[in-house]
Amino acid sequence: MIHRVGSRLIICAILSSPFFISGGLAFLDPSVPILLRLMVLAVGVVIMALGTYMSLSGVAPTPSLATGEQEIIVGHPSQKPAYARVGLSIPFIVATGYLFTFTEYPYIYPFVTFMIGLYFLFKGIMKYMRNLHITYTITDRRVMHMYKFLWLHTKEIPVARLISISESRSFFEILTGRGTVVASAGLGSAQVVKIEEIDNVTPVAEALREMLPSNA
Repeated sequence: MIHRVGSRLIICAILSSPFFISGGLAFLDPSVPILLRLMVLAVGVVIMALGTYMSLSGVAPTPSLATGEQEIIVGHPSQKPAYARVGLSIPFIVATGYLFTFTEYPYIYPFVTFMIGLYFLFKGIMKYMRNLHITYTITDRRVMHMYKFLWLHTKEIPVARLISISESRSFFEILTGRGTVVASAGLGSAQVVKIEEIDNVTPVAEALREMLPSNA
């Protein structure tokens, strides 16, 4: 537990440190607009504060099992999409530093690349933090989706009511070996549990198909 929280805090520090360093260096250069300096530092503060809060307050939820209930599969969404978005932000942030430091272009150019990089960075961080707090659990009695941030949200379907199991993959999920398993007990979103963005799509789907009442 302590190791997991510590590793998350280290990741937050790594992600926020370029903004603290850049903002600090910008304050040494009087030609840099004060608004830009504050904006860069603010990004670092937001990343560190948000990451620290979610690392300390949010732990991947675990279900309470009934007497005799057995866990079959427990998992979390893949972090590949989060890593891809953070990676996509790096060229834009590097370009911002280059334009700002080694060229005399108007500040609008590095500002545009900075905002684009910031967009992908925050999308990646939010995806990473969100996925840390999602747990998918399949037992011999239930299929569950649990999300815990400010409060715990649980959605579950009894295995005895399962009607169909399907798999879905977007183009990018096919390229990265990810996908979604959809467990349905009827019509409407309340009767559906989606096990999204997982790496082991087919094994999870096959395990659920074996549990269908029609196969029992």
